[in-house]
Amino acid sequence: MAILVTFACFLVSCDAPRYGPVLDQILRKLKFRVAEITAEYPARLDRYDVLFLHALSKSPTETEIRDIQDFVNTGGTLIVAGDDETLADLYVAYGLELQELTKRMIFSQRMPEEALFPENPVDEIRAATDMAIEPFGREAAVLFASGNDAAIVTLRSGEGRAYFIASDYMFTRDGLRYGGNAAFLYNLMSTLPHNAHIGLAERRYYTRETKPPDPFMALVFRTPGGLAAVYICLTLFVFLLLRGRRFGRPLDAQQKNRRLSSEYVHAMTALYQKGDTRMDILRHIREKFKTDLATRWRVNPNVDTATFLEELTSRGAIDEDNQLTNLITDLEAPASISEARLRDLAHRVEAYRDLAKIDRRKSLN
Repeated sequence: MAILVTFACFLVSCDAPRYGPVLDQILRKLKFRVAEITAEYPARLDRYDVLFLHALSKSPTETEIRDIQDFVNTGGTLIVAGDDETLADLYVAYGLELQELTKRMIFSQRMPEEALFPENPVDEIRAATDMAIEPFGREAAVLFASGNDAAIVTLRSGEGRAYFIASDYMFTRDGLRYGGNAAFLYNLMSTLPHNAHIGLAERRYYTRETKPPDPFMALVFRTPGGLAAVYICLTLFVFLLLRGRRFGRPLDAQQKNRRLSSEYVHAMTALYQKGDTRMDILRHIREKFKTDLATRWRVNPNVDTATFLEELTSRGAIDEDNQLTNLITDLEAPASISEARLRDLAHRVEAYRDLAKIDRRKSLN
């Protein structure tokens, strides 16, 4: 009895609301593994040893009732505590009927002479209910009743057992302050395996089929405005995809298309190999180079070579070790030029462009 006294003291000191987490806290205090059944975490019967339905305000569906029956028949324990008329289908599935009383049943007494829990017998509970349980067509043991009105019954079903309690008040904060109710709950839980896994549903019983849809998904896919937003986003995405754009920083088109000096040299060489026009290629390289130099240092490209070099020098053109002078002199058309010589001159021109920072993109415009 010392355990029951300690247990009752815990209940009295509990400051939880009437239909709050009182039952959950008590079951955890008794070292059970409790999984609260909610819309976010619907029932998983294959993981439970016990299914505890407390104060349901809506009856499970026909499919859910069949699943609960299968759970009990295969060895599970079902505890139903509630007197709401909406639970009629669940009671009927076990051959029981909820009947409304003409006078409220406050207390209920133990019926069997031999107590179901002989170590800590409970002679009276406080039911505070307007309903009674009437078995029909099925044998059920009445554990507590007031006169002929049963408050708690139990029955075997397959390999499991079911308890029906026509009172949700018993396991509320106020109800568990009564010593008989607290002792009954303790005795009832003592029949379960140690560390049993309990699925606890209070007020509503949810499964994967009956859990409410996610609010955001429902807003997006089940309202005209949400569907319109999805359609607009999809259309915009397809438009951008077909347009060739990508999300992120736009690329520099000019930078992407810039050709390297080596590419220019190889292009000139390829042109020579196709047409064998070395002198034409040399003249093109010389004239283009002089034009770029004239543009860079603002001189007249049409003067003779000596005057052109003097004006470049006066304008500050780079001519270290007569590099520019020798290059322009070598570009003056000789009688003939070899392929290797032409390639070398092209390389020297491009090297000077890089040295003098002559932008080929501007020169090509």
